[in-house]
Amino acid sequence: MSASQDIVLSSVEQYCSEVSRLPILTRSEERELVHRARSGDRQAKEALLQGCLRYVAFVASRYACYMEHDAYLDLVSVCNLAIVECLEKALTVDNPVAYLYGVAKLAIRSYCYTHSQLMTQVRGKPMVWVDSLDAPLGNRQGCLADCLVAPVQEVQKEQSDFSGLYAAINALTPKQQYVILRYYGLDGDAPESIASISRRLEPCNPKPMLARNRYNIAIRSLRRKLLQ
Repeated sequence: MSASQDIVLSSVEQYCSEVSRLPILTRSEERELVHRARSGDRQAKEALLQGCLRYVAFVASRYACYMEHDAYLDLVSVCNLAIVECLEKALTVDNPVAYLYGVAKLAIRSYCYTHSQLMTQVRGKPMVWVDSLDAPLGNRQGCLADCLVAPVQEVQKEQSDFSGLYAAINALTPKQQYVILRYYGLDGDAPESIASISRRLEPCNPKPMLARNRYNIAIRSLRRKLLQ
């Protein structure tokens, strides 16, 4: 081909060539445009949309193979229309550019699901969304409510009454009360051994045997009071 001959580009090649010449926005430039766009700057909004065209072209090229005919520009058009419609909503989220990228990819995938036989959304029967539990099932036998398991009411256990026990403990001597409460952990703390209780009662001269005797006497007194 001679240098004087003009190179004729297809519409797809021409579009890709124009998109490739668009400037790539940096993170700081994106944040500045987002700030201006949220303030109502129309030029900033157009710049944000223009910054998404590279990603739109890339995603469209990946999904064009699922179309029976060369529908690259159709995918681009659908995607561009989607990000334009969702721009105002994107400005309300933390990362508007990432939101627009997601909108672009979702729009292309949805278009491929409905216009291509090479790409299916789900295998088997399509899902049927219902707004009521009384809606009939696919086989027309029964409704969704019939498939739900009825909640089982838990049997409420009767709470034990320990008022008599604590009343009997309160009738003991202070040291006997202390031994019983600490040994069984009835005062809310972890139970203690007889040796630990004896160290608390007699820090200078702990005698575990004395604490054990107090425990035995306290238990006998407690039994008598509970039997009364």
